[in-house]
Amino acid sequence: MARVRPLLYSKDKQRAATLIELVMMVVVLAIIGVTVSGVIIFFAQLFMYSPRQLDAQKIGQELVAIMLEGNQDKRGIRYTRTIIDASGTQFSYIYGYPVPFNSGLTTNDQLGVRLRWDSTSKHIFQSASTNGGSSWSAESLIPYYMPSTVTIDGKDTPSVIFTYKKANNADWVSGTDALSTIRRVIISINLKTGSGSFSGWQGSNNITSSVELKGF
Repeated sequence: MARVRPLLYSKDKQRAATLIELVMMVVVLAIIGVTVSGVIIFFAQLFMYSPRQLDAQKIGQELVAIMLEGNQDKRGIRYTRTIIDASGTQFSYIYGYPVPFNSGLTTNDQLGVRLRWDSTSKHIFQSASTNGGSSWSAESLIPYYMPSTVTIDGKDTPSVIFTYKKANNADWVSGTDALSTIRRVIISINLKTGSGSFSGWQGSNNITSSVELKGF
């Protein structure tokens, strides 16, 4: 009759089983930790970062709409009839209607708007003229409720807000090309709250928009 040998468990096997269990426990805890941290980051973004990002988007869209379209008091760039001056930080134009022949009116009966980016406050200001740009009203902030914590820079070059194109989409060069050759105005801005950094729970919005000048 064959002898049945008793089943023996060595200490090495017990140690191996314990090590595997430890590794599995560490893996499970790591997965749980990643999941929990992901949830925490999501809610932090939802309640801290997202509102500031929405503010940056809302203000940026309204700012560009004011500059391009204007309102009932001041027409936007779209309605430019004559350009007074154009640079990377300022654009001034007349949108008043042409003076009718033999009407008795002069070129002083022209409505104008000046848009200026201020390098100190990093905001954009608007002023108006009723005499073809001979004099200007006091500047007003646009939009009027712009918080001091929100700043504006050029999107590609910090000090360049406005760029211009001639016919056939050729670049307009200041000091070389006449103002009358400008056919398109391009607005490129980076609007941000605070530092604009994600890690600082701030919002940032890059906007590029352009409008063709019809010469109304």
